[in-house]
Amino acid sequence: MLVDSPAEFAAKRYDFVIVGGGTAGLTLAARLTEDPKITVGVIEAGQNRLADPNILIPGLDFNALGHPEYDWAFKTTAQKYMNGRVVSQPRGKVLGGSSAINGMMCTYSSKEDIDSWEKLGNPGWSHEDLAPYYKKFATFTEPSKKTAEFYHIDNKVIDKELHNANGPVRTAFTNSKRVGGNAWVKTFDKLGLKMTADPQSGHGNGGYSNLITIDPASGTRSYAGTAYYQPNVNRPNLTVLTEAQVNKITLNRHDGEIFASGVDFTSFGFKYHVKAEHEVLLCAGSLQSPQILELSGIGSRNVLEPLGIKVVVENANVGENLQDHGIVPLSFQAAEGVTTFDSFGIAGVAAAATTEFYASQTGLLSSLIDSNANLSYQQVDQRTGHVSSTPISELIQAAVLKAPHILHKQYKLLGEALLNPKDSAYQMMYIPLGIQKGLDSGGTLSPGSFITLYVSVARPYSRGSVHITSKDPTVPPIIDPNYLSHPLDVELFSDGVLFLQYLATKEPFASLLKDGGKAFHPGFEHLTKETAGEFCRESLTSEYHPVGTCSMMPEEEGGVVDPKLKVYGVANLRVIDASIFPLEIRNNLQSSVYAVAEKAADIIRNDWKESKGVKNGRKREASPTVKKSGKRARKS
Repeated sequence: MLVDSPAEFAAKRYDFVIVGGGTAGLTLAARLTEDPKITVGVIEAGQNRLADPNILIPGLDFNALGHPEYDWAFKTTAQKYMNGRVVSQPRGKVLGGSSAINGMMCTYSSKEDIDSWEKLGNPGWSHEDLAPYYKKFATFTEPSKKTAEFYHIDNKVIDKELHNANGPVRTAFTNSKRVGGNAWVKTFDKLGLKMTADPQSGHGNGGYSNLITIDPASGTRSYAGTAYYQPNVNRPNLTVLTEAQVNKITLNRHDGEIFASGVDFTSFGFKYHVKAEHEVLLCAGSLQSPQILELSGIGSRNVLEPLGIKVVVENANVGENLQDHGIVPLSFQAAEGVTTFDSFGIAGVAAAATTEFYASQTGLLSSLIDSNANLSYQQVDQRTGHVSSTPISELIQAAVLKAPHILHKQYKLLGEALLNPKDSAYQMMYIPLGIQKGLDSGGTLSPGSFITLYVSVARPYSRGSVHITSKDPTVPPIIDPNYLSHPLDVELFSDGVLFLQYLATKEPFASLLKDGGKAFHPGFEHLTKETAGEFCRESLTSEYHPVGTCSMMPEEEGGVVDPKLKVYGVANLRVIDASIFPLEIRNNLQSSVYAVAEKAADIIRNDWKESKGVKNGRKREASPTVKKSGKRARKS
């Protein structure tokens, strides 16, 4: 149930207190409370907006981005390798988290992505282990015969055996017949780049029409709020409090171990404390989970002590290993008669689109991005004519040799994936909207209609960090993705954006663009291998996929949590969100966050059964620790 009173919420005792009512948090809450003997309390900073059209109607998503009632609206530091530019980092600040404001793309990791997690020291986390949970979170609705024919959806793109679950989140293909989506798949087919497998299998490269998280009956967004929380709102063992910001997790010492006893939070100016009888589950996302750990005294001594925060558990890995999908746009003028989101500025167009959506769940408002491609490095490189002065194999080898010890294994795995012609090195997509070069928000300041192509490097080499600069929880952390700091990323993006330019001149997609893809949006220009790198520095923005800041790895290799997602050095504190991904994955994050949360729920329930609900203050199983001199600060 949803409670309005923070005092009422704090007065209850819960077996599990979940910090963050977002994608992972609500998944855990729903699954754990399937057992009526388990009580769960969820603390969410944002509001309950389950009936809000800006969330539910796919094409109104732009109204939520950057708006403080929906979005934390974080910004990065000025990026050193991008000419000092600052990049937006939206994060959902509503019940449902970022699943409420994302682009609704339901795309999947590769097998190699997840297998790499296991190879980094996480037994039980191979793709084979996670695959059942990719099925479990969703219910798939088959496209109509006409839709399947229009978007070339065949049994290679959809393997029905992979989509036969009955999960909370609804997935489907767009119900609209968009000429751009049709041209997208046809063009990739003509180039010999047809998708070769169902992306959910973890295999396959090529262009295809991607699934979106949508309820086909209503045409509205299906997300953690409507899928995992709303159907379970009346469970007596589930309590959710919104508009409450967590200040810190309270840590205490008992029988030689450190454990989490509860959570301090503020709501409407008043401070409260809620107790956790069994565990605290931190699900605040890649930017705020490390922030909350540091505010609680878990992190680097060099970060905490200058701020007057007592070090309870010293782990310098907290907030490090930040990876994000940078994304480079190439924007073109649309051909005469091609409708784009830019036309919403014309009188009557928005009203007509709204009428069409409510009448038939079709039109511009029916979806945002429903065309995707995954390509290998070899597939892109051989079509761009971009000849590097140094072979890619030598660049990969040099990256491993020069890598800091803590990144050596990661870079070795990245190199193996990059050289694998069957693995994906890129994600590409298009959106019928113009953007301004160098800006990271949608919308164009130039009159006319435009189409933008995007390319992202699937697994970047650049590493950044996120850390607090104040003990005040309302002060945003310092976010530095360090985009393009690694020269291999510049090389890969240069190849990728040259491929976009090549793609734009190929039929039938070229017919959607003025002068067959040779007329650019103002500010964009024809690129060469000499100019592509600098163009990427001036144009790269974020795809909003930060991971890695509480990585699941051995602590001595950069880890914050163990394979059971327990924070090193704390007996009963886990992190469950994209921050635990030790390596970035090839596509959008939401399907993997749902899958990880589903698997985490099973891990937690199994531990619960084994412990028979051990209560606070008694000895419990701690996460493994690395016993190095000075590594732990055990005093509390």
